[in-house]
Amino acid sequence: CIKVRPSTPLAIAATVVVVFVAFGRLLDHLGGAAFFTDLAAALMGRYRGGAAKISIVASALFGSISGSAVSNVATTGVITIPLMRKSGFKAENAAGIEAVASTGGQLTPPVMGAAAFLMAEFLNISYAEIVIAALIPAALYYLALFVLADLTAAKEGISGMPAEDRPRIGAVLRAGWVFALPFAALIWALFVLNYQPATAGLVASAILLVVGLVLPAARSALRPDKLIGAIAKGGAGFAQIVVITAAAGIVIGVLNETGLSFGLTSYLVGFAKDEILTLLFLAAAVSIVLGMGMPTIAVYVLLATLVAPALTRLGIEPIAAHLFVLYFGMMSMITPPVAIAAFAAAALADAGPMRTAVAAVRFGWPAFVLPFAFAYNPALLLSGTPSDALIAVILTVS
Repeated sequence: CIKVRPSTPLAIAATVVVVFVAFGRLLDHLGGAAFFTDLAAALMGRYRGGAAKISIVASALFGSISGSAVSNVATTGVITIPLMRKSGFKAENAAGIEAVASTGGQLTPPVMGAAAFLMAEFLNISYAEIVIAALIPAALYYLALFVLADLTAAKEGISGMPAEDRPRIGAVLRAGWVFALPFAALIWALFVLNYQPATAGLVASAILLVVGLVLPAARSALRPDKLIGAIAKGGAGFAQIVVITAAAGIVIGVLNETGLSFGLTSYLVGFAKDEILTLLFLAAAVSIVLGMGMPTIAVYVLLATLVAPALTRLGIEPIAAHLFVLYFGMMSMITPPVAIAAFAAAALADAGPMRTAVAAVRFGWPAFVLPFAFAYNPALLLSGTPSDALIAVILTVS
């Protein structure tokens, strides 16, 4: 059973998460989210069901550094959902696609809704190992959603965006290619220079500020009055994270002191009678129920304390167990009856919340299968040789 100190979530929030929250807020403030959306439109807009593919790509790009599925829906969905509705998608389908795409951002490196930093602490391994392990599952998640959106577009006869409505790839890149520099710096600092995540985040944020000074369109956003407003919004978001992580630390302390976490682990293992598949189904159901209505960090901390140890006791690799519970915890955001990401998207699409949640599950069903695949075959988490990983990907896709 993996133990973590009650103070760990708050310490991670104060030293690491705050840096990446600030980075994400600054990126959005300087126009990075709009750049990602325009880039997705330029790349995917011409294809069948192009508006849905724009939503998927934009949500993956911005969601990978966003700390919340709901906030990702609000940021990208306000643009992509009307685009999908205009192109011919039903309201609930448009909202469902956006909800699933935004939820996937919490499972996509480098930030993973800040869960990656906590996972590294729980497992006592490097942050880089978490990022590497999460790459292939995240790619498969979005590949499956991409295919389902394309099939829906084919079934309903939805074509791509008109040429006059699509931004030109050359113009988009000329206007915002420098937004790639902070991400390149982040990856370089993490994987080449072996900086700590907080230090790497500060380096990326500093380069992002330089980008803001270079870009004429972003320079006005650095005016003191606008920058102070953005910092205030970021501070409000971070205050929520502090409260959540402090509460998570209290929960960890209570569970450790009372032995409740060990009790639930023993109960799950005993109920499953050493059958791994039975335990995985139980863990998936418990993760969805416990995760309903909760933000990413709180979901992960709770499940990592209560459910993941039961999986490791039956021989599942620790990193696979923790990613398993994180995936199903995030699936609670699109699963009725409390599907907060789907409900947020429904409000933007003017669709029924429960119909949207059902549509989201229909588009996101491969994400309910994927964790079972990497629990049984850790090669999907790049645990093994490259040939093992390639074979595992081929078998999973097929």
